[in-house]
Amino acid sequence: MRIFLELPFIVSILILSAVSITIFFIAEKLIRKNISHDSLIENHEVGGFLYNAVCVIYAVLMAFVVFAIWNNMDATTSKIEGEANNLLNLYYDSRVYPDSIKNEIQTTIKEYVKQVIDDEWKSMADGKSDEEAQKSFIKLNRIYLSIKSSDVTNNEVLSQSLRNMQELREYRRHRLLSSRQNMPDILWIVLILSSVVLIAFTFFFSTRNKWHLHVMTAFLVFVSVLVLYLIYVMDHPFVGKEAIKPDAFQPLINIINRQPK
Repeated sequence: MRIFLELPFIVSILILSAVSITIFFIAEKLIRKNISHDSLIENHEVGGFLYNAVCVIYAVLMAFVVFAIWNNMDATTSKIEGEANNLLNLYYDSRVYPDSIKNEIQTTIKEYVKQVIDDEWKSMADGKSDEEAQKSFIKLNRIYLSIKSSDVTNNEVLSQSLRNMQELREYRRHRLLSSRQNMPDILWIVLILSSVVLIAFTFFFSTRNKWHLHVMTAFLVFVSVLVLYLIYVMDHPFVGKEAIKPDAFQPLINIINRQPK
């Protein structure tokens, strides 16, 4: 399925919808081959109430999953922005330190940000971190842990920088964890089976104009595929065309490069 993430969203949807609609039409033809139109008409009164109940359960389930994944994706984006902002604050505040410490901090931040954008972002598509970025981050931590209060003229800045580093560790950890965490398989099984049941339910209804029924069923399949694929895309926030981009770090690099040393 991950191959579809590398394609434009609309292309993936069209391919998946075409395949799904074909499968369901073949299944419908096989199931209804020896069932008359009149016998199916008898299902409409009772079947309509049952179908409405199935639709309500399906809608609630889908809404809950989409809401939960969207919130998680929004939180991930917020943490990434927080990581970029804290790095920029550390870069600015490093000017209160002696030149030797200031230059080491600024150089390490530049290296770290460049490694995150160029290398680690690609690794996160496979749920991995970049070894060089990890080394630069550890180096930045060690620099701040080695700074003594006697080395700076403004201890409040040092205290704030240490708080920024603490938050930075949390933001980085959240970003990496988000690239590794996906929906449980059991939830995917429930979602897919629910969609199949919802569409298969239409096999027990009938209209005199079969073309109308086929069009309505095709629309139902398309919407189900659309929602399921949307969930799949959001469940892989660092993979494919619709992945989260490292845009929050690019302005940071531009600002850092413009700053006088």
